[in-house]
Amino acid sequence: MNRRRHPPSTRSYRAAVKAIVSAVQRRHDLNDVELADRLGCSASTVRNAKHEHANLDAVTLASMEHRFGPGTLDPFLALGGSRAAPLVDRLPDIDPVLDIVAALHRLIAAQHFSSEHGYLITSQELLAILHELRDARIAFDTLIALAEPGLATAPPATQKWFRDTFATRHEVPASDSHPAPPDPGASDQPPNGFENDALEMTIEQLANRYGVSMEQVELWMRATDETIASGLARIKQAP
Repeated sequence: MNRRRHPPSTRSYRAAVKAIVSAVQRRHDLNDVELADRLGCSASTVRNAKHEHANLDAVTLASMEHRFGPGTLDPFLALGGSRAAPLVDRLPDIDPVLDIVAALHRLIAAQHFSSEHGYLITSQELLAILHELRDARIAFDTLIALAEPGLATAPPATQKWFRDTFATRHEVPASDSHPAPPDPGASDQPPNGFENDALEMTIEQLANRYGVSMEQVELWMRATDETIASGLARIKQAP
């Protein structure tokens, strides 16, 4: 069922701008004067926007997205039913595959029968993995941005990012990086306790904890996800 949206109004616009300003100040620990300096406006402009006393002009609004990254203006764009995505000339410093796998693992674990609310994923459980969900969204948007124009016609900086992110994943790391050495005898199946550790630790931390490569951790996460997903499917199909 399509949810009917109300058309934008001055009130909803000011409420969205208030949410944007408040989120930026909270996330970056900025007061009105400090945020105004970043945006090139007066502190009173920030204050009026935060208290819904006046409209924020388009240049200042665009400066918010420019200064603080794609997604900053999402509350405003949501008035029209959309959200922001990064352009190909401003790709974030991420590993899309690992970010997507991490978010998928957390989602499947949240829907596991042994989770706090069982198969139901609650807003509280989603809030606990909000960071991973945001990273995965950026990862998907980045891959889509690469796919739409075609890598061959992308700017040189984009092509370099793609090579650095994907083409060098399996190269031998530099000798001074000291990564955790891979364990040749590591099983394809994750060790006991891995699932719980994966809910609290990053992939790099997991690699150090278990003394394996990050690639091995990624394989374990995928195996864990497949096991949980197949278990959920069997239970849901049971009469």
